[in-house]
Amino acid sequence: MNKKGVFFTFAAIALSVIIIMSFNTYKSYDMKEKTDVVGVRINTVNNFIKDIEQDLEKGLFIAGFRAFLSMGESIANKGTFITNLEGSFEELVLQGTLNNEELSLMKDSTFTDWSEKIEAQANKVGITVNFTILSVSITQEDAWSVLVNANLSLEVRDEKNTSSWKRNKSMVAEISTESFEDPLYTLNSQGRVISAITKSPITDFTDEGDVSNLLEFINNSYYIESNTSPNFLMRLQGILSNSSTGIESLVNLEEFQEQGLAIKDRSAVDYIYFGTQSTSNYRINNTPEWFKLDNGHLEIYKVQNITI
Repeated sequence: MNKKGVFFTFAAIALSVIIIMSFNTYKSYDMKEKTDVVGVRINTVNNFIKDIEQDLEKGLFIAGFRAFLSMGESIANKGTFITNLEGSFEELVLQGTLNNEELSLMKDSTFTDWSEKIEAQANKVGITVNFTILSVSITQEDAWSVLVNANLSLEVRDEKNTSSWKRNKSMVAEISTESFEDPLYTLNSQGRVISAITKSPITDFTDEGDVSNLLEFINNSYYIESNTSPNFLMRLQGILSNSSTGIESLVNLEEFQEQGLAIKDRSAVDYIYFGTQSTSNYRINNTPEWFKLDNGHLEIYKVQNITI
């Protein structure tokens, strides 16, 4: 082979190598670019899922809070306690109705409304979200708050099906019972006397016969924890039995008299006063004539030594 032939042979080989390397480089770059795009989409969906979960928890809290307000409104308007509490609460949270009647406080605030808003926002950014709400329930594990529990099926995917995410999700919203109206007062006063649940800052009710703190407790309609009393969920149903998460107040009968309501000669402890339980009652020194406490509460309010 002459020198010219050898030169062209090497030139051809070199050119082939360059072409192959260029192709491989382009292919690697193209694959990297596609991988980067997929990665971006996956990260977008993952971040969106985190936002969804936060929004759903917020929506569950709002729907649950308004559901309790709506129950209080219904008790005041209809003069009856809530029957089938679990079913009524779920109906309010998901449909905004109570016994198929729409309540204004739930307008555009149900958990279903919240889910639909999230779905609409997701569509705007090329993400498809599908919710199936499996159940909603309520429990009370301490005296001053209620837990709203929701279980749902959640499916999220991007519009090109590059990434998808599906699972069942459980979430809990904790709602303070403080500031809600006590249904026992609302119903038993025909809606004329309102008592908002307020945790008492007073823990010492008397001091060597001084009842100033006790009177302040009564006048401000404060509440204390009590395992002989009904909790908030029981009060919504008019149930007056005891609970480990119970609360109680002392009924200020002056407020009832001012509203033209007849008063009863009973212990001022709310669930006893509004109930039918038979108790032995005692007048307390330096308190209004109408104020009496039953034998079971003398020690709780530290008045066992100043009965009349």
